[in-house]
Amino acid sequence: MRKKSLMLAAVLAAGVMMAACGRTSTLPDNSQDKPVASQQTESKYSFELKGIELKTDGDLTEYTSKLGEPSGGYYEAKSCAFEGMDKFYYYDSVTLQGYQKDGNDKLYSITLMDDAVKTKEGVRIGDKKDKVVSAYGSDYTEADGQLLYESGNTRLSFVMKDDEVQSIIYSVK
Repeated sequence: MRKKSLMLAAVLAAGVMMAACGRTSTLPDNSQDKPVASQQTESKYSFELKGIELKTDGDLTEYTSKLGEPSGGYYEAKSCAFEGMDKFYYYDSVTLQGYQKDGNDKLYSITLMDDAVKTKEGVRIGDKKDKVVSAYGSDYTEADGQLLYESGNTRLSFVMKDDEVQSIIYSVK
């Protein structure tokens, strides 16, 4: 039953991402604050899966070859935001989304799907806002029910409802 629920959640997540292609984001536009790519510092946010450190904008092909076959499968669709295809890898409790950049597959986002996994700092779905702030500090932006932390080229989003973490997403800013 858990596997069916996980697959349903993964399919819904992919559908939402694809449906959002024509939608304008309501997140704050920090584009004027972004440093030029060559000046961008390394992000302090990464996620560890099966002993492998995953970083947004990292080499997706390298990560997936080390992680092996995704337990929940693989899905791809023509990207509406980038060149080429968006690629989704469904591992237990974690979805990796890839995109193409300069002809290479890069890791665009890491979505934690349930409370079976946690961030390196120990936060998981179901934790309270106080635990997030204790682990990550008070230097965040709050928008659209999310606590947004940024470092280097990574945005770490904690989607909140009633002061409780509903979803955790690492993504390229």
